Amino acid sequence: MRRLFTLILMMAIAAGVAILLMRTVARTEVTDLFTAPAPIADVAIDVDTGGVTVDGGADSALTARITRGYAFWGPEITTVASAGKVTMTADCPLLGVISACSADFDVVAPAGVTVNAKSTAGSVMVTGIAGPVMAASTAGGVAVLRSKASTVSATSSAGDVRVETITVPSLVTASTSAGSVDVEVPRGAYRIDASATAGSVNLNGVTRDQGSSKVIRASATAGDVSITGR
Repeated sequence: MRRLFTLILMMAIAAGVAILLMRTVARTEVTDLFTAPAPIADVAIDVDTGGVTVDGGADSALTARITRGYAFWGPEITTVASAGKVTMTADCPLLGVISACSADFDVVAPAGVTVNAKSTAGSVMVTGIAGPVMAASTAGGVAVLRSKASTVSATSSAGDVRVETITVPSLVTASTSAGSVDVEVPRGAYRIDASATAGSVNLNGVTRDQGSSKVIRASATAGDVSITGR
């Protein structure tokens, strides 16, 4: 019985090594360019495995560089532009782990659009957007930088979260289950709801005013929370 168990274990290890070698040798990357003409009001991106970056640009059109990586089965990419809304998705097959499937989106959009960007396994970064921002990752870091948005939501189940606004926001929601949360806003008084289950909460350059219409909600289950006014 022990010999049979040892044989099965060796076969499993050999199969794992073979899969890793095939992923390394056979993996390829292909980059496609997608463009959407003006007017554009909303941008929605939902990625199965891969990173998402969205930058606010001066142009009224949208451009996206989509890099597909895979060894055998590539991701299914969908891009739709209709009635001022651009929707982009990437789904890897069930055997995506074996094929090292991924899709990275590098998007430049008009600065005033609404952005909803999500990745199941990858980082999300949104920079220089003035419209409402919703950024989320299940397994990856999330950053919303140089934001002029009135409302920002940045969440991660496993990764650090950073929000930086250069104008006074009406509502910032920043949370993570495993990682730290850093929020940087203009100095002033805010209605602050901050918690860190297994860490500390640090406030610097902001004051609590529970009657304020400007709200910051920040939480971390396993990590620190920092809210800074500059």
